[in-house]
Amino acid sequence: MIVNRGIVTDNPTVAEIHLPSFRENVRKIKSQIGKCRLLAVIKTNAYGHGTGKMAMEAVKAGADRLGVTTVQEGIHLRQQGITLPIHILSSVPIEQADLIVKYDFIPSVSTASFVIALDDAARNQRKKVIVHAKLNTGLNRFGIEPKDALSFFQAYYHLPHIEWEGIYTHFSHADEGDWKRTEDQFNLFIDTVNNLETNGFFFPLKHAGASTITLERPDMYLDMVRPGIALFGYTPDERQERIFPLQPVLTLKTKLTLIRNIPPGSPVGYGGKYVSAKNEKIGILPIGHGDGFKRSLSNRGEVLIHGKRAPIIGTIALDQTFVNITDIIGAKEGDEVILIGSQGKERITARELANSIGSNVDEVLASLMQRIPRKYILN
Repeated sequence: MIVNRGIVTDNPTVAEIHLPSFRENVRKIKSQIGKCRLLAVIKTNAYGHGTGKMAMEAVKAGADRLGVTTVQEGIHLRQQGITLPIHILSSVPIEQADLIVKYDFIPSVSTASFVIALDDAARNQRKKVIVHAKLNTGLNRFGIEPKDALSFFQAYYHLPHIEWEGIYTHFSHADEGDWKRTEDQFNLFIDTVNNLETNGFFFPLKHAGASTITLERPDMYLDMVRPGIALFGYTPDERQERIFPLQPVLTLKTKLTLIRNIPPGSPVGYGGKYVSAKNEKIGILPIGHGDGFKRSLSNRGEVLIHGKRAPIIGTIALDQTFVNITDIIGAKEGDEVILIGSQGKERITARELANSIGSNVDEVLASLMQRIPRKYILN
């Protein structure tokens, strides 16, 4: 069964989201982590899969909490009726403190100005705000410096409207398998937390691991893990596919809208970056980098038509992509084209696209724009 979400269109390009695969990924991860809590990270439109729907599926599948990176994402989830704890996992402007308190979000705290703003907002709303402190152990994005942690909590731990439920960090080199650096960061985190507790500053929930730690390092689970891309069927690094296979959730497909025959020496697309070497048949696809299909795939990516690979040729435009279908016998206008997914015996994964452009799976999937309709396959 397929359920459409959003505006009903006849857009030939669609992202199909296979919910049974998502549920199976969550089930496998929950089995892996045992009694450890699961915070499902569904930031950036759930890595391109649709925030609202995937949040609800994560809740049904047993997630204990949800994680996003903006207040706006969190508000959207509350408007969808989600009451589970929602963590804001990035730094946000202090002007949003009122909204964080209003919608009962759990923000990440690492600066004096922000925790004071939260305390003021909670006092004005006659509430308490639950927060998680972020320690910087080496990513150097944001977080309290370990050397400053004790003085920070001596100053702000006892603010009357702040509840310090948790403390966490985020590793810089775990995905790459740099275990020496990751273990050093983990030990710095543990040592800092132990010192805080020795001085009377306690945090019931401690967490440090995202997808890689969830898949590979149970010794670093602590009280909660925060998988993101793994929920959607991809390990952060290829090495992990052998030890923890997952099911990709998204298939990206479109149709051949036009076929043209061109003679030798014909330039194709903007700038003529591709020139035909012989009589060739080219197909035009109604998808481009305006849809989030990366321009850097120009002249290097492939698609599937009739179960065979067809190379992308020329420069990918804002709304259209050229493919060489000379060797695809019987190809005709209206045929289904797979950009991510399987057709026949062939398969193109988001990882393959990422490798082609020197990026990662997160970028390939999260870049898919909302003008591409999502269709949710229920069973």
